[in-house]
Amino acid sequence: MSDLFFFFGTLRDDALREIVAGRDCPSQPAQAPGSRLARARSGDRLLDFPVLQAGEDAVDGALVRLSVTERARFDFYEHGLEAAPIEVVAAGARISALYYRPSHSGLDASDQGWTFDAWCAARAALTRAAAHDLMLGFGRYSASVMMARYPLILARAASRLRAEAEGVPDTLGRQMTAGDITVKSRELGYANFFAVEDYTLSHKTFAGAHGADLERAVFISGDAACLLPYDPVRDRVLLIEQFRPGPMARGDRRPWLLEPVAGRVDPDETPEQAARREAVEEAGLSVGRMIAAPNYYPSPAAKAEFLYNYIAVADLPDALPRAGGLAHEGEDIRSHLVPFAQLMTMVESGEARNGPLCILALWLERIRPKLRAEVGIADAQGPVSA
Repeated sequence: MSDLFFFFGTLRDDALREIVAGRDCPSQPAQAPGSRLARARSGDRLLDFPVLQAGEDAVDGALVRLSVTERARFDFYEHGLEAAPIEVVAAGARISALYYRPSHSGLDASDQGWTFDAWCAARAALTRAAAHDLMLGFGRYSASVMMARYPLILARAASRLRAEAEGVPDTLGRQMTAGDITVKSRELGYANFFAVEDYTLSHKTFAGAHGADLERAVFISGDAACLLPYDPVRDRVLLIEQFRPGPMARGDRRPWLLEPVAGRVDPDETPEQAARREAVEEAGLSVGRMIAAPNYYPSPAAKAEFLYNYIAVADLPDALPRAGGLAHEGEDIRSHLVPFAQLMTMVESGEARNGPLCILALWLERIRPKLRAEVGIADAQGPVSA
């Protein structure tokens, strides 16, 4: 038993169909006459796929026959849509098929058009990377659970693409080559706001042979950006303070931590844009020039998180607002204006217990004399290279 489907949107892409189907998924060209494509929307939010509407054109698509199991996989991927009959033209003949359309009133067409070519150029790589993670939940979690996580899945997919594109200096450590790592299984062990993936893998040892199979769990949270605002004239920084469940779960009697501004990098922004956005959201602050600090994995044995770090030149007067955060994200944040000397005392005493804050404070100590000199203030000592 099988069903014939007409895919007119993102699933025209051969690579994406293969990810969703779990196999090579060949197609036959087809057209839906008397139709047009409009970008889908949910309320005021525009989505990355189209809706098929009545129109004066003929929409191109891919005609694909799906088995029962494959149909279940596509239904999972297209959660929020329903299969409906449609008549298309393929090889000069009219053929009855099925297509996916919105199944509830909250999802409909916007007034913006959608083209496959534009999507391929701008979004295909991200969508494919996200599809790998989304389909990892098939058979283990409901489609509604996985789709609720989709914004986080997109952020993780963007992190993966960023990691693949960024060059790493090759002066000492080992660079990976084909065949160095064999992933024998990858399963989604937990999925909610964050996710945990369970791997069975082996990798080549430094001696050259593959080692024994390893079972490892990796905490998935996506990339983040951290920003320490610094006022070189007043010689002080802005810190935020907020409750953190990690220290609470450890048993720490002071789970409110002093931190730099920080937040997840959304899939459609750069790390620098994320840092600027978070400064506005968490501290009501627009920053000026941003200076890159060391980027790093905070806990690479178990976490896929990568941190981008910046010092930002800012105007930090006494009148700055002291409360921030987004209520719909459960954030309750207050800010502190801290003299540089006090910041370094807090690092030395252990009062500054946040890793990114300690690293950014030490980086600021390194470049502070130069930043002060740029505004006409000379310090007696300290490194000056930036």
